[in-house]
Amino acid sequence: MESKEQEIQPRNGDVGIPSSAMRLLDTKHLFPNPRRAEWDTMYYALALKGRGSPIQTAGTPLEYSIEHRIAGYSIGDVVLFDSRGFVDFHFNACVPLDSPLNGHPDDIPEGFSPLSPPLDPANIHEEAPFKGHTVMDGRSVREFQISGHAPGTTFNAVAEEIAILTIPEGVISRDVVDVSCFRKYIAANAVGWYKCVNEVGGRHATNGDLRLVVGWDHCSSWSRVTNSSVTVHVPDDNMASAGSSACFGAMFPADGMGTLKGVGDDSSQEGVAYNNQSVFLRTLNISVCDSIWSKLAEDFRPHIDPYMRPLPEGTTFKWKSYSIEVHPANEINALLLKQRPQAKFAVTQDNDWISVLKPDDPCLPRAKEFMSRILVVYNICEEDDVVFLEYKPEVPVPVNRVISIVEPHIGSLPYLPQA
Repeated sequence: MESKEQEIQPRNGDVGIPSSAMRLLDTKHLFPNPRRAEWDTMYYALALKGRGSPIQTAGTPLEYSIEHRIAGYSIGDVVLFDSRGFVDFHFNACVPLDSPLNGHPDDIPEGFSPLSPPLDPANIHEEAPFKGHTVMDGRSVREFQISGHAPGTTFNAVAEEIAILTIPEGVISRDVVDVSCFRKYIAANAVGWYKCVNEVGGRHATNGDLRLVVGWDHCSSWSRVTNSSVTVHVPDDNMASAGSSACFGAMFPADGMGTLKGVGDDSSQEGVAYNNQSVFLRTLNISVCDSIWSKLAEDFRPHIDPYMRPLPEGTTFKWKSYSIEVHPANEINALLLKQRPQAKFAVTQDNDWISVLKPDDPCLPRAKEFMSRILVVYNICEEDDVVFLEYKPEVPVPVNRVISIVEPHIGSLPYLPQA
């Protein structure tokens, strides 16, 4: 979808800033345009609502089977979150190999077998948390730094992300209540999954990018407007005539409806609006320890480094990820593996970070802040080579923690202070 930049006026009317063209002319020699990717902008704004990962492209692609497109993304889907805004679906861990809800044969790992014993239907909770017309207004204000064109120069910046998601007919939610049934299965298969998505699928996934869906919010139609405004402070000693700051902005409108296209001869499905638009997904997030990752990286290296230049001793081969960068679980998992160096895998669920969000958080906390909050109410546990988080028995579990129900416009789950 094409985006159109719009000029966003500074909040401080006392700061005189010329037109957008003049600002770019005056500052382009100092630093690159700090535009943000659409999904990153939306993620920062809507993740604070406590529903998991907001999905930019909520419908399933046309190449999926009709059954899959009617259902939408499902519990058990093993996915990557592509930085371009797509859910990169590979296979479903809860259905047989030949199920229409499973992936293309090229995307299914060799020797695949589904979760055994199968996921108990009694372990899935379904409800309608938002009934009727719903508007979710997400806002995030972040401070960060950008590197200038001149070596060693940095500039302070403030990003304000706003995403307004409108759902005319409400939301249906489904969540796995107890995710422990997946841990041993993930430990037995995660290495093969990473090898498959990279070496066979060529996805360039990095450690932490692989996810298994354990909850979703579906609707039949939605619309969304996302705005990004970045203000960069320009010190006087840079001799920029733009003054003390430069502003950059962009707006991204989007919408979707659960009607099917390209259904062939089956006219009974034309014009029907299904609840198959996944506006939020909640996932188990899968990382491996450094020693396993180093081996996976070396195995993948010939696929993207034909010259195989020598690496310094002890250095792990790296590449640019094609996946979304802002997901909180990636760094949380890395910290957990440092806490439990004997563990081979880290598996956390989105509710682990959702449950410690505060209503007044201006933006998603950094990983160390998340961990400091998490350790107040969670124990770090290790079982079957997996490190994971488990609620402390002495801390009361919020009634709605697993499915993180919030009212529209209110925000995230309550943060539990230390008793």
